[in-house]
Amino acid sequence: MTSYIIVQYVTPNSKSFMKKSIFHLLHSTPIFYALLSIFAILFSSWLMFHTFSFDQRTQSIEIAGKCWSDFGAHIPLIRSFSMGGNFDRIIHFKLPEYPIFPGEPIRYHFIFYMIVGLLEKAGLRIDWALNIPSIIGFSSFLILIGIISYKLFRSYAISLFSVVFFLFNGSFSLLKFFEKNPISLATPWQIITATQFPSFGPWDQGLVSAFWNLNIYTNQRHLAAGFALGLGFIALLLYLEKKSWKKQLPFLFITVPLLSFLPYFHQPMLLIIGLFMAWYFLVFPNLRIFLLLTGLLSEGPIIFQLLSFAKDASAFGWYPGYLLHGNFTPLSFLTYWFHNLGLHLILIPIGFFLSPQRAKKILLPMFFLFLIANCFKFSVEIAANHKFFNFFMIFGNMISAYVLVSLYYKIKRCSKHLFICRFVYLLIGLLLLLLTLSGIIDFFVVYNDHTIPIVDIPRSEIPTWISEHTPKDAIVLNSSYLYHPASIAGRSIFLGWPYFPWSSGYKENRMLIMNKMYESKDPNVFCPLLKKYNISYVTVEPVSGNPDLPTIAPSYFRSVDEPVFLTENNQYAIYSTDSLCQTFTP
Repeated sequence: MTSYIIVQYVTPNSKSFMKKSIFHLLHSTPIFYALLSIFAILFSSWLMFHTFSFDQRTQSIEIAGKCWSDFGAHIPLIRSFSMGGNFDRIIHFKLPEYPIFPGEPIRYHFIFYMIVGLLEKAGLRIDWALNIPSIIGFSSFLILIGIISYKLFRSYAISLFSVVFFLFNGSFSLLKFFEKNPISLATPWQIITATQFPSFGPWDQGLVSAFWNLNIYTNQRHLAAGFALGLGFIALLLYLEKKSWKKQLPFLFITVPLLSFLPYFHQPMLLIIGLFMAWYFLVFPNLRIFLLLTGLLSEGPIIFQLLSFAKDASAFGWYPGYLLHGNFTPLSFLTYWFHNLGLHLILIPIGFFLSPQRAKKILLPMFFLFLIANCFKFSVEIAANHKFFNFFMIFGNMISAYVLVSLYYKIKRCSKHLFICRFVYLLIGLLLLLLTLSGIIDFFVVYNDHTIPIVDIPRSEIPTWISEHTPKDAIVLNSSYLYHPASIAGRSIFLGWPYFPWSSGYKENRMLIMNKMYESKDPNVFCPLLKKYNISYVTVEPVSGNPDLPTIAPSYFRSVDEPVFLTENNQYAIYSTDSLCQTFTP
């Protein structure tokens, strides 16, 4: 073959031949996917380590400011497996407990963070233990976007823009940005140096939600991995669709385990995959046996997991309008989604109408998903429905990319009217800018984010003492919420930041109980409660004037008992429940 090319090279038609040969080589070799994979891994690595790292010199966990709140739940969960009692519960075939609301089985999809905890337990430093699975999940997610978009539309340009539109969202949060920063010569510098998201609904009362930028994937590290599993499952079904059912059967060893553990890995993805499976069962007859067997074989483990979460049935219900509920009208609905989806709201229906017939069959469930998520709630927190809209937009981005690339090639073929061509090229450029500018601004907010250090074991004396002197399954009555020393040591605390247990479906108001235990100053009141909740230790520090925490009087506790631990500055004490209540008789 090499000699044939060399001979052809010296012939009169050599240039033409070489161009065709090179084009054929590039087209028949997955160079695009190789480049996409390299980019995905490098970008994912930067993004994950940029937002979560470890300073070896100071022995500090470094957490990006925009991730600070969510990691207040993730770190305790990770450490509960690497240093606490949850790993022992797993090996004894018991459900783990939520380390910031112990005493009940966990109601949070925990497998991703269990994997992280086990990696740390095996010897990996915590940043590597978390970032390696995060990088695998996010980079796989990006690669699958590229693969599926190419399989749908057979265009590397569409594949490329599908990834770009995902990374740089097309919402109209840019309007908020320019409202605060009017367009001027300083605009590029203001974008590059931005430190706050222009819109962060519903928390800033704005229309554009906080769930479109990359921050959602740096905070919820399991989200990209869950989406990657969903896209991988759909890609596998499309691969098997043209194969005989006998050749499909070996792939049950992939789909059945994947579905069987999905509720513990990522609950919303179970609904999403179930929706796509039901539709493909109807429109792809060749997949029916395979889909039926996958559903039947995974049904038992799925039901067991859903029942084990034991969520309040009232969490599911009719809730039209998503975040607009209460102010829902057709006009407010259109206004809301126009601000959140931007020009995608127009391009997606147009592109779907123009798409090839097979692409329509494959993509139609995305619209069912959008409709369902706008009509129902699936947890106590309606904002959690954002996952369904994020998944909808994965395919929506592909359709928008199809429209723009198709328009470009149609104009390119009709070059007789130069003015019209230039106008359309300018229009396409403007559309690309409007479809990515909000995402570009949001990217620089993530890029410019600072980190907040948490001194880790063994340099921090309080969590070090707790890790060395308390049982792994100890429960600690905590005098603070986020990043409590007991959480850093892998021990459970009576109550973490209340938003986290509430959003997971726990209904008991432990704030009132915590107040009673700390403020009653009566062993006949707090000792029965300490015993009821199996609390082994109580942390005491001066707390007053914080409406979210009880008022704690260290002098009272010292008058009752000697602490088992006291910091060098005498400001932080730990008491043993047994010693604190030794004089109490029920």
